[in-house]
Amino acid sequence: MEFKKGLKRISVLNIFFLVFLLSVLEAAPIKVKVIADNASIKATPEIGGNTIAKVPLNTILEAELKEGEWYKVHMEKEGLQISGYIHEMVVEVVQEEESPEKEEVSAEEESSQAEVLAEIDIKMEDNRKLIRQEKDFEKAVNSLRPLIAKAFNVTDNKRQKELATEIFLWIGLAFAGQGDEYTALLEFENMFEVDQSYAKEITRNIYDPKVVGLIEHAEKKFLGLVTDYALEISTEPKEAKIKIDGKEIGFSPEIYRTAVPKFVLEIEKEGYKPIKEEIFLTRDTSQKEYILERSGRNVGVSSRPSGARVYLDGKDTGEVTDCLLSYVPFGVHKIRIIKENYTEWEGEISIDKGEAPFPIEVVLTGKNYGFLKKFGGPDQEIFEQPTGIAVDKENNFYVVDTKDPKLKKFSPEGKHLSSWVNEGKEFKKLKNPAGIAIDNQGFIYITDSKNHCVMKFDKEGKYVSKWGKEGSEKQEFRNPLGIAINSYNDIYVVDSLNNRIKKYSNQGILKKIWGKPGTSDGAFSYPSAIAVNQKDEIYVLDRIRIQKFSAEGEFITSWGKRGTNEAEFNRPMGLTVDKDNYVYVADSANHRIQKFDGKGKFITQWGKRGMEDGQMNFPYSLAIDSRENILVIERDNKRVQIFRVSSESTSYSGLIFE
Repeated sequence: MEFKKGLKRISVLNIFFLVFLLSVLEAAPIKVKVIADNASIKATPEIGGNTIAKVPLNTILEAELKEGEWYKVHMEKEGLQISGYIHEMVVEVVQEEESPEKEEVSAEEESSQAEVLAEIDIKMEDNRKLIRQEKDFEKAVNSLRPLIAKAFNVTDNKRQKELATEIFLWIGLAFAGQGDEYTALLEFENMFEVDQSYAKEITRNIYDPKVVGLIEHAEKKFLGLVTDYALEISTEPKEAKIKIDGKEIGFSPEIYRTAVPKFVLEIEKEGYKPIKEEIFLTRDTSQKEYILERSGRNVGVSSRPSGARVYLDGKDTGEVTDCLLSYVPFGVHKIRIIKENYTEWEGEISIDKGEAPFPIEVVLTGKNYGFLKKFGGPDQEIFEQPTGIAVDKENNFYVVDTKDPKLKKFSPEGKHLSSWVNEGKEFKKLKNPAGIAIDNQGFIYITDSKNHCVMKFDKEGKYVSKWGKEGSEKQEFRNPLGIAINSYNDIYVVDSLNNRIKKYSNQGILKKIWGKPGTSDGAFSYPSAIAVNQKDEIYVLDRIRIQKFSAEGEFITSWGKRGTNEAEFNRPMGLTVDKDNYVYVADSANHRIQKFDGKGKFITQWGKRGMEDGQMNFPYSLAIDSRENILVIERDNKRVQIFRVSSESTSYSGLIFE
């Protein structure tokens, strides 16, 4: 500065020489004197750079020309030469030929200094008001920032540093008021870099705990007491992915160490809401614990049969049942279950909050049935005119026939068990067995359409009892056909020519009668078959329709009409219900089996007239075993065919039929 003042006194005659001299002097090393105690030398030219040394007041340092606001300086530390950067605010250039005598200050310069100080004071006061009133922090910062340069134009070194220290303080307070604690910390650190003792003096009466903490932290950084930070990050549950400024560093719990106290922390864990937070550390060691909030729930999807592909909200999950879908978001979703040869299932689920997997259990119904096995036929003379079939709990098959023995029993493997049917002379009294049912104790009930009665046998084939005779009175029958049993072992009998249904106890005690001739709801026109579902609801096969009743005989619904299309019938004779309440009808004169849901919705059909495998000739009765095989009696082909959904691989190749 003194050197540049001297230039004004040089005559024009020496201008060229001075230009040469100036270039030489500017190229030569210069010296700077430290004007703040414990001034920091940084590794890089930035306020936030690492401090590599502290130098006391009045230290003389060799320096190169400035890089922006920073001098590159060289010094010896512990016997080693080091280089670093020091801010222009904490040093002044020393001229070797500087005269020790203080030059007189002109009146013009004094006036200029007074104007600078007055301008700084006025603007400082205006911005203090803004910051205290918390009105416009940004405006205050923009107004205060240019005053720093003006403060360093003040010739009084002590006043210069005091003004700069105050300006940095108020800029820091403005940023703290905005919630930008990191920038506030940098400004407070600048304050200590300019004049530590004065900074401590002017901050003594600040009581805001947050600001006090920032100022104390800034002083520790200035003194080199804080060089890096450690943050211990924990989550509940554990093993959450931790990212810092977008880069993965590990899984919780994790300790992150850094020289920079400000960064962006991200926490991610499957099934939980992600966390993204800007962190500013004000202590060298800190702890933060995060309780993660679930964003979804595991969904367990099972189907019967299994092996079905699962779709969620229209997208293939790549999973097949039975499976667990990981952390499906809370809310409403659409699920589709698809398996070859089965009817597609689609439904809407609403997943609420919870820890346990959300269960979805689906029953798939077959739509493509294939031939599996047959036994009997016109040339084998096993059956004469089979009319009814039933299956017991051990999957033994029972067939009633007009040919002796009138009741034939087969093992699950298809072996004909004929010996027990000869037990008891009452079997010889069976004239025309029509329907057969077995209760959960193994008792067998057979309707005899010619004797107009129901006969009961034990599972060994021994006669137990019978009830009924020909007639239209309460205790009488006319051509009883179908028979079924509910979960309480109550017996339902189709009294065909009387156009009614009769309900008995398993001891043959009459409990209820309903029905009358006609085609209205609850009336019958020569009904032929009856079945009971898992809810003890009753299905009755009428001449060209199915009627559904409650367990007490109250009409619920009906479907069907005469014809050959889907859900149309031609002299249907057989009826059964599976464990999932699907209804199967032997559509006899159409030579096919039709399948419906419990409300009458058509599902599928199979069969056509003929004698080949899978073809039919007047299917008359049908039953379902526990393996979901469909057993069909063909009256005119004199045989039993077994069907199953085509995708199933179970084979009857090992069965023996005699």
